[in-house]
Amino acid sequence: MTSPAADPFALNTAASVHIEQVGAGCPVLVIDDFYADPHAVRALALGGNYDSSLAYYPGLHARIDSALIQPLFERVATLLRQLGHAQVRAEALFSDFSIVTTPARQMLAKQKHPHVDGLPLAGVVYLSPELDVGTAFFEHRPLGLAMLRNADEIERYDAWLHQQGQSTQPDTYAVEDGTVWVKLHAVTGRFNRMVMYPGNAFHSIDMRDVPASQTLASARLTQRLFLSALN
Repeated sequence: MTSPAADPFALNTAASVHIEQVGAGCPVLVIDDFYADPHAVRALALGGNYDSSLAYYPGLHARIDSALIQPLFERVATLLRQLGHAQVRAEALFSDFSIVTTPARQMLAKQKHPHVDGLPLAGVVYLSPELDVGTAFFEHRPLGLAMLRNADEIERYDAWLHQQGQSTQPDTYAVEDGTVWVKLHAVTGRFNRMVMYPGNAFHSIDMRDVPASQTLASARLTQRLFLSALN
């Protein structure tokens, strides 16, 4: 294995891997102690330039040098193929570092409701040692859907969100069980834990709000991983 000093994204050969099921057809891959040196990855993330925000994410992203991250993509692709995703290619993976910065009062209705990513697989590595803010998964009660599997379901949800999303938006990041959403499962954001799940599953950040005063070091810091296509 490449040493963490030379490669901050070196994986831990003693990592613990298991699958958690969220309803029918939604397996969540959980890998604890993912990186060999998670503090090196965190240090790299804290040195990032957080200058972009994409697709309604309630915060900012920092790019990762492509040459530095490419070995990780090869390792993750190999791992996913070993777990049964035979069509995964390293070239289809994307990653960045992300921090949550937007207070709930400033969020749009679309940001407060659970969302889907519209990609085959989405994942996150939790990089905050002092926080346990993880990821929650939901069923949309009016449509009876926990995942958007086809164009018809996407169209039905988009229509609901356009017509009723504003009036039914949660008050904070925390989405409570009620007439709109049912919380099916939550994964704790343990430091150096990686989770990966179908990108079409409804999910959200499992927290209540952003603290009134936070620094980069105290913010919820993660590394996002996405698979853009299966070939």
